[in-house]
Amino acid sequence: MAKTRTYYDLLISCPSDVKEELKIINEQVDNFNRMFGRINNISIDTKHWSKDSYPQSGGKPQELLNQQFVLDCDAAVAVFWTRFGTPTDEYGSGTEEEIEKLIQSGKQVFLYFCEKEAKLSDVDWDQYKKIQEFKERYKDKGIFWPYSTLEELEKLFLNHLTLYFLDKHVKGGEKSSEPKSVLSIKGVSDDELIDNPRPYKAEHFLNNEFIQSFHTRIVNIIDDVKQYSFIKKPEDTQATKTWAKISIPAIESNEIYISDYEQKTICNFAKDNEIEIDKSSFFDLAGLKEERSNIMLHPAKLVGSNNAIEKLDKIKRLFKEIREYNQWISYNEELNSKYYLRLCLSNDGNRYDEDIDVKLFIKEGLLCTPEEIPVPGQHIIERCINDVLPVFKGKPSLSINAYEEYPPETFIPVIPYYTVEERTEQMREKFRNSLSNIFVYELYKKGGYDIIRFKQPYLKHKNNVLFPSILIFNSQPDSIQYEIQSKYAADIVRGEIQIKS
Repeated sequence: MAKTRTYYDLLISCPSDVKEELKIINEQVDNFNRMFGRINNISIDTKHWSKDSYPQSGGKPQELLNQQFVLDCDAAVAVFWTRFGTPTDEYGSGTEEEIEKLIQSGKQVFLYFCEKEAKLSDVDWDQYKKIQEFKERYKDKGIFWPYSTLEELEKLFLNHLTLYFLDKHVKGGEKSSEPKSVLSIKGVSDDELIDNPRPYKAEHFLNNEFIQSFHTRIVNIIDDVKQYSFIKKPEDTQATKTWAKISIPAIESNEIYISDYEQKTICNFAKDNEIEIDKSSFFDLAGLKEERSNIMLHPAKLVGSNNAIEKLDKIKRLFKEIREYNQWISYNEELNSKYYLRLCLSNDGNRYDEDIDVKLFIKEGLLCTPEEIPVPGQHIIERCINDVLPVFKGKPSLSINAYEEYPPETFIPVIPYYTVEERTEQMREKFRNSLSNIFVYELYKKGGYDIIRFKQPYLKHKNNVLFPSILIFNSQPDSIQYEIQSKYAADIVRGEIQIKS
């Protein structure tokens, strides 16, 4: 006659210096299964990284182990002697992380501290100190037992194993207290979670100090240029014995002027900022000339006073700075016409979850799609790729983790084309490609809604993770509906975020 057997997974979590204890633990589990398991139709299976893990990319080692089998275990046994183990990102060792995670999930942990003698030469005192500190933290929780011999560990462990699992089985596995995830979506403001977020303008995340320092630098250059004053005299011209002074048809000489477009750009900035400029003196270069040989390969040569050459260099630099500044202001105005919202996926439950599918439902026409996000001008686009695009991802904090599932960046080499237009178009392509790697949502339209969808592979309990990007809107929404499906949730989670105006 067929019988139903209940299986429990027991995690074995021990640093590398307790090899004999590993053998004893496995033997006592076999003894339990033979003496008590068969007649009660229960069986305990041991799990250990050496036999139950597999190579996997795309995450940190301990987190991958947690996903593969650690957090699914029903209980754990951990033994410490002289070694505490290798640190992880959040804990002093992998063993400590596994103990903490299982305890937080309401699981049973059998914890033992070995008090056998050890060779002083084999003891890493930093490791041993960490064990004592860890032991001190748990001394009042009643979850660990010391032992002095392997025989003592055998008796302790088999006794504890039997008492716990037989009692658990009789009580029906304590199903009423089974851990579960509790998923929802929350707003983020000033790195804090809020239930009713408020959209904000681009000025909150663009570097206004950078714009202000840019403006100050331009004003200072204008002041420097205004200090130059020329009185035309023959001796002001550089007198040299070079070919530049020989009057032969092979030398082409042209006086240098500031172009009308450059003058207009500079004067418009001065007018907008109430700076007085006398055009006749401000753009005067005291007859500065450029001489070029038509038969020799010498570079063009400036002929004039050193002050005139310095002034030309400053005016050219001033024009470039103003041209770039104007593009920053224009781009800032375009971005500031949008509304921005930071959201995060939250798990308030006492167990992790996986394969989380998130959908947002936004009234059609409000959402700004990646294609509608303005592309910066040619003189600032490279800096925007490096400095502005990362801001769209959002900034993690102590309580909110960063989204880490971005696709790899496609390498687009910027070839030195012959024209500025061709290079600019390639930088635009690079900008759009980087933008699509941040806004990784799937976009749909249905029933009067724009639907955003993305997947979160894994989320720990009592944890929060940012959406892949800040959400951008053409007009401010008053609410956003959402649905969340996940591996361990029996039902679809539905909710609504109320947006403050």
